[in-house]
Parts: sequence; structure tokens; C-alpha cells
Amino acid sequence: MPTRTLTLLLADLVGSSAHVTAIPQEEAVDFLQDALLPIQQAIETHAGTVIKFMGDGYLASFESVCHALRAAERIRQDFLRQQNTPTGITLDGVRVVVNTADVTIEDGDVLGDGVVLLSRLEKTVPTNQVYVTRVVRDIADEAEFAFDPIGELQPRGWPEPVMIYQLTSVEASYLDPDVFLIITDLHGLVPYSEELSASGIHQWLLAWGDLHRQAVAGLNGRVRQFIADMALLTCSSADDAVHTILNLQALAALHNQTRLDLPPLHFKTVLATGDLILSPTGVVGPLVNRTFDLLNITPRSAVVLEPGVYELLHAYQDRFELVTLTAADGSATRNAYQLVQ
Repeated sequence: MPTRTLTLLLADLVGSSAHVTAIPQEEAVDFLQDALLPIQQAIETHAGTVIKFMGDGYLASFESVCHALRAAERIRQDFLRQQNTPTGITLDGVRVVVNTADVTIEDGDVLGDGVVLLSRLEKTVPTNQVYVTRVVRDIADEAEFAFDPIGELQPRGWPEPVMIYQLTSVEASYLDPDVFLIITDLHGLVPYSEELSASGIHQWLLAWGDLHRQAVAGLNGRVRQFIADMALLTCSSADDAVHTILNLQALAALHNQTRLDLPPLHFKTVLATGDLILSPTGVVGPLVNRTFDLLNITPRSAVVLEPGVYELLHAYQDRFELVTLTAADGSATRNAYQLVQ
């Protein structure tokens, strides 16, 4: 079996077991998917490979120590900036530990003492902190990373103490610049609430939320927040954002054909771009306000883009036409691009 030197990262959710056991299984699956997505995206963004899911987190490998440390810092920042899942469940935080070691590769898995050491050290890491071994500290670029010595720890079953360092925290930035913000608004919540049981409405909204997760899967984006019958998502490019919207439309059409036990899903969608402010409870700021203003004058079932988004499209410009939107009371007009359906 081949042996290689790799840098390994283990990121584990704090307190997730308590959340999972306190909610229904279907919601628990959504919770884990929402909570773990920032970890997966950080790993993949920084040239890492997810090896396996480990109960409450991921084990990943990297060819480069610096890539692993950048991913670790990105994970920490994500959990510091947003402390709730899109459905509003509190995230207690994350623990991250990084080690470089010789490992044996077998059937896509990694084996060896270096992997075992990660799992033994993980429970010693404070919430939203990153611990690294001496070998990681010694290899890391001193110009980019700084470390504080923690001291020698004695992992359970380990023959001798291990010197551990903490990746120095940088001040959390609560600005996510140049994002593409999608807001969807589901039609019919009020009338259906008068016709259906509370359980029926709950299942309908769960299906609505799950479609958003499916729509953005595999693209460079994520669900940020659910607010009643609305959803807020972000993508890193205009084309990925439009791709997400088209995926959502197709998934909703399939739902309407196959889920006859639930009301149909009809909705309108708007897309804008700018700097997003992340607060512990959700996304806020001028971009959010501007996008909601656009939503308020968007016709039912329409898909509308700000002109700034349209100008940044590469693959989908021919799908949109310039329109002038007017508020119902005539108090506001706005130029935008609307999807031709």
C-alpha cells in the first residue's frame, strides 16, 4: 500500500449531537448539511480533499501545509461570523486540528498514527480555535502565519507528550465582498396556512428549503438564511447565481408534478450584487435592503436581476430582457433585467 506525506485537517462541530437528538430526523439531516457546508467549501477552495465524514465533521488531506492552514482559518472565520444555520438553529462552534504525517492510502482512506493523533487531540481544542502540531508550525510560512505555544499535551494512549501550538486568531471580518445575493419569495403561505394543518405547512416549508440546498449543490454558493417563506442565498459569480435560480425552477416544477400531497411551489426571485455584512444572526446591510426593495416591485413568479448583475453574466445574457418595474402604488420605478420564460 502506498505511503505519502500529507497534511491532515480534522474539523468537528461542537455540540451538534445535542442538536441532532433534539429535532426530527429530516430536520437533523438538513441541520448537518447546513452546518458542515462551510467546512467542505473551505477545504475545496484551498485545494484540499475531503477524505471522509466523521460523525460531526470532516477529515481532509492537503498537499501543502499553507493550504491546510488557510482552510482552517477560513473555517474558523465562518463559524465566528455566522452563529446560526439558515433555519435558525444555533451553531455552538467548531474545533480544528492540523497535523503533517506519513500516512498509508487504502481505498481512498488514509491510515496511520498521524490520523489517530488528530482524533485524540480534537477534544482538547477550545471552541472556534485551531491547534497544530510542531511539524506543522515548523513547515508553515512565518510571514503568513503566527502561532502561540500551548505546551505539551498527552493524548490518550500516546507513548509520549506532543507539543501543540494554536494558530493565532485574526480579527474576524464581517464583510463578504462582491457577492451575488439571491432572494426567493414563496407565494401562497397565508392562504395555504388557513387550509392545511400546522404539520402540513411545516412539511411544505421543509420541502421548499431542501430545494434551495439542492439547487446550489455543486456550485460556488450556499444558503444563508430562511425567513418565513423567503430564502437568501449567495454565490461567488453571476453565472453560478443564475444557474442556481434555473436549478431551483426545475426542481420546483418536478415537485409540483410529483409531490401531490403538498401545495405547489410558485415563487419570485431577485438577484443583486455587492458587499454583504454578516452578523451572528444573519445577513444584513445595504445590499440586503436594496435586494428586498427590488423584490417588492418584482411581479409574481418573475426572475429579475439588477443591471450590475446582468453586465457580469457570461452564459445567460440572452435569457434576459430589459424591463422597467413599477411599484403597485406607482411610487417607485426601476430598470432591471427579467428572465424570459
